[in-house]
Amino acid sequence: MNWFYARIRTSPKAALIAGKAVFLAGALLIVAALFGRIELIGANAERAKTQLPALTKLAEAYPQFPTWMVPEGPVGYSVVAVLVLVGMVLVVKASEVAKSARR
Repeated sequence: MNWFYARIRTSPKAALIAGKAVFLAGALLIVAALFGRIELIGANAERAKTQLPALTKLAEAYPQFPTWMVPEGPVGYSVVAVLVLVGMVLVVKASEVAKSARR
């Protein structure tokens, strides 16, 4: 952890930007997962009307789109949660270092 804090102290502005970017990436993946789940529910509603089996993954519903980056299970959501948490920690620590450097 000392290495982590040392890197933040050497360039707090870059760490702040990186933290915001990591947080934004995680947040966008969460939103993409929510929209993907809504689309999957809609597709399954249409399939239920025609008595077809339900789809379980986005890749089955939309094979033409790259859905590998959208979290769909516990592992995917865990990775995205770690991204969001790392981004938040980076932003908070970089903000603290920047405030102490101004004093």
